[in-house]
Amino acid sequence: MPPLGIFIGPLAALATLLAPIAARSETYPDRPVTLVVAFAPGGASDALARLVAQAASKKLGQPIIVDNRAGGGGTLAARGVVRAPANGYTLMLGSPGSMIINPLLQPNLPYATASFTPVAPLARINYALMVRDGVDARSVKDLVNLSKSLPNGLTVGSAGVGSNTHLVAMSFIARTGAKLRHIPYKGTSPAMSDLMAGNIDVLFDSVPVVLPQVQNRKFRVLAVTGANRDSVMPKTPTVAESGWAGFAAANWFGIFAPPHTPAPIIEKLSAAFAASLEEPDTRSRLEASGNRPVIGTPNDLEQLLQTETTAYRNLIRDAKITLDE
Repeated sequence: MPPLGIFIGPLAALATLLAPIAARSETYPDRPVTLVVAFAPGGASDALARLVAQAASKKLGQPIIVDNRAGGGGTLAARGVVRAPANGYTLMLGSPGSMIINPLLQPNLPYATASFTPVAPLARINYALMVRDGVDARSVKDLVNLSKSLPNGLTVGSAGVGSNTHLVAMSFIARTGAKLRHIPYKGTSPAMSDLMAGNIDVLFDSVPVVLPQVQNRKFRVLAVTGANRDSVMPKTPTVAESGWAGFAAANWFGIFAPPHTPAPIIEKLSAAFAASLEEPDTRSRLEASGNRPVIGTPNDLEQLLQTETTAYRNLIRDAKITLDE
């Protein structure tokens, strides 16, 4: 039998290496935490991040500072976070665009969907299906039938090739058979401007973005894309209710950490974000803005990531979407 010291030596060395990590986890956080947001200040996603960060800061006992790093469709922010120290002081507000779609369409990125450590889901958001005022359609069925009756169909804008709004449009086309020609823009703001100017016919955008303009008479909302009606648009039917049972498409947001962030730190963060979403004031403010709070664990977010990755991979493959369009 080998001397006992042969086994004790490596174990002691491992314990020495793990001791500082355990100590840091026990005192975490002892300074402000940065939440990187891949969107410019002032938008709906930024507002969501700041509201939740403020609430979670109280649970952690340290400020959570929002750092806006817009650019590259989310790749700029993700590149920075994936390279950050795995100590819990740099987090990211992740969404399908940054976490899934970009890695699928850009395989040479220095990160992949599985690179990040899931912390907590935050919210799900329906898309609104809008048409310009001059389109002769009062329902989803009207829109689909009208598009099929025209030689060149209708036009549908998006925030750009490979964006969330592009992929939800392609999912709608695949399911309904609507004849829509894709017109990519550099963001949904110019696309919305062109919809209201009558230069494009159709546009999908998230409910929190559309909600402040829903009374605008230059466009109409025909449906929302979620599995259920949206509480802030209770009279607006879902696409599923409009004749395509089972159709559902939604955006979502969650908190992610750099790879290999220690489990005790992830547990503290997850508990803080979950507790913040349980606060009545935070929930009501999120819901009023069109966000549906989602309370869950890191495992719940991991499962969502895997499910959505499969769905987006299939859609991108079937629709033959590439960044060369």
